[in-house]
Amino acid sequence: MGSDIPKQFMCVAGKPLILHTAERIHAFDSSYNIIIVINQNHRDIWDSITEKHNFRVPVTLVYGGKERFYSVRNGLQQVKEDSAIVAVHDGVRPFVTKQMFEDSFVSAEKYGNGVCAVKSSDSVRIGAVDDNKSTERNNVFLMQTPQTFRADILKKAYNQPYNEKFTDDASVAEATGEKIYITQGGRENIKITYPFDLLLAEQILKQQNI
Repeated sequence: MGSDIPKQFMCVAGKPLILHTAERIHAFDSSYNIIIVINQNHRDIWDSITEKHNFRVPVTLVYGGKERFYSVRNGLQQVKEDSAIVAVHDGVRPFVTKQMFEDSFVSAEKYGNGVCAVKSSDSVRIGAVDDNKSTERNNVFLMQTPQTFRADILKKAYNQPYNEKFTDDASVAEATGEKIYITQGGRENIKITYPFDLLLAEQILKQQNI
């Protein structure tokens, strides 16, 4: 982002992204147990924004690790029941829908996991430009979150050693032999990563009157 402020704390439509996301998920179902993982060095920022914006969503706050892998593992330690269904979601995806969560929960209950994704609308080339290796876009999925698992499956996956090839929860679980089941994501379920995404998010939130 080119900013000293972590992107999850950047304000869009007058409120930090992480608060938009948490409030939206809480609105889907107030019985969800929301665990938020943050960098320990950002605790002061968290306390400041939650007070300033009168944040009242009940959450459990957990400190993360050096890599995403360790942050998810720390969050999982708060899940005591192995039969529980756990959805891991990016704090900077504020436009997730209730249907995406519900579909992933249903899949996880039936198959052990349900991972949100969308088919690529672009052709994809793998390797260097002059390698001339293209991939049929119908076989390419863009992974999103929530990525939802039965707790015992996800805990087992996160008990293995860290590998730099782990890019999301699906890749971690797949390394233990778990078959991944795709559920329907959405084009609107964008991950705020670049400055342009902030501008887009601002316009979406204004249209939604949030």
